Amino acid sequence: MTREMARLLISPTNAWPRLRQDYDHHPFAFLVPLLLLPLLPAACLFIGTTQVGWSLPGNDSVQHLSSGSALLLATMCYLGFVAGVVIMGFFVRWVLFRTPSRPSVPGSLTFTTAIAVPLMLAGIVALVPWRVLLLLAAAAACAYSVRLLFTGLPLFMRMQERQTLFYAFCILGVGFLTLLTTAFIFIEFWGQSLAGSGEYLR
Repeated sequence: MTREMARLLISPTNAWPRLRQDYDHHPFAFLVPLLLLPLLPAACLFIGTTQVGWSLPGNDSVQHLSSGSALLLATMCYLGFVAGVVIMGFFVRWVLFRTPSRPSVPGSLTFTTAIAVPLMLAGIVALVPWRVLLLLAAAAACAYSVRLLFTGLPLFMRMQERQTLFYAFCILGVGFLTLLTTAFIFIEFWGQSLAGSGEYLR
């Protein structure tokens, strides 16, 4: 299944039916990419914030995080990706509850894991945590994830294409809210845990 998810980046139209076939034979194979791929942005974030650093607007000095702070941030990043994919999986199943193609929980989680692959891979830019680079990578990854959503819904869920537009927009709206909410919650947890602890190296 990991191989088919990688093919989504090259030819999503051909990869989605193969991914569905893999799911039909191995419904829990999504657990491998779901649990391993978020390690990439988490590890890159740890390295970028401790070794490369970043500068704030109006301040030319480069700042770094201590290893403890960066590890906590990387952990929050990992948990945020996993939690976001799982939450979206249940929302996808809920959105499609009145359709004949309503997926099982493993099916919806396979679908949302595949859609999140570009976002997880884009996390490699956290090695160099520059604001402009991060924003560009996030925008490109979100755009490709939207493409995967619209191409994958009829192919993976085996729905008629004319029926999928409404459901795709519903999932897109819920996905945007989920992304913002999970990001805010985990960053808030990280910030609260560091409050008053002076975790910047310099």
